[in-house]
Amino acid sequence: MLNIHSFIRDDPYYKKLKVHDLLFVEYKCLVEEVKAGIWSDVNYFVFVTSGKKMWKSIYNEYVVISGDSLFVKKGANLVHQYFDEDYCALMIFIPDDFIVQFLNRFSSVIRNDLQTNHESDAVIRIQLDQYLSGYVNSLASYFDSEIYPDKHLLSLKFEELLLNIFTRPLHRPVAEYLGSLTKDKTKDFKQMLEENFAYNLKLEDLATLCNMSLSTFKRTFNDIYQTSPGKWLSERRLDLAAHLLRNSDKTISQISFESGFEDASSFGRAFKQKYKQTPLQYRNP
Repeated sequence: MLNIHSFIRDDPYYKKLKVHDLLFVEYKCLVEEVKAGIWSDVNYFVFVTSGKKMWKSIYNEYVVISGDSLFVKKGANLVHQYFDEDYCALMIFIPDDFIVQFLNRFSSVIRNDLQTNHESDAVIRIQLDQYLSGYVNSLASYFDSEIYPDKHLLSLKFEELLLNIFTRPLHRPVAEYLGSLTKDKTKDFKQMLEENFAYNLKLEDLATLCNMSLSTFKRTFNDIYQTSPGKWLSERRLDLAAHLLRNSDKTISQISFESGFEDASSFGRAFKQKYKQTPLQYRNP
């Protein structure tokens, strides 16, 4: 799967504003992919300025058009591109460390009634109010300027975005997730896996998402689940595939892809080994 954060950060094509690990990007789609798997090791915001695109979490789809916005947790998604109009968006990547520092710095102005144990989907819709709309317009103006903004000003723009999120009730779901980054790490570990098991991510990628080395990730996983990551992932992906076979009209190839298997043939072998039937036989008993 493509690490969209690293790809955009390192590709000279995109207009970017960077300060340390913080990244503003004017993103324009380069390739006409029908459906693709992407992941990011950093949380990001998407403010769509033209075109149409779809982000898919494991269980939900989020279609966005010009004027729509999303917050996407670090992790994986499937995306689908529509080509009625060129897709363009402003994307803002904000690493966990910056968010934690922000929470410590602005603790006196952040709502103290946030339920940081609240569970949300891997993708969260954002409704633009006049404040956030003004923020997006001000950010867009930086990309039209020939003068590169001062790095201190850029840092303040990231903080301005987070202040909008944390002080406006309209954005509570995103604020609750961001606030949880300072809380129970075991819960975060389990939620990260539940939101990403259905994607063809390497164990090294999952470890990165959990801010762990591979050896620490494997050890933590075994302590929590009492099994190996490989076995657990295979079981969860096959359970999801079985659910989709019985409850959707998607093709076997689609289900294989959306359940995290490399190809339909490897999916068929694994499915038959567990269920003693081919996927087609399971769908039509």
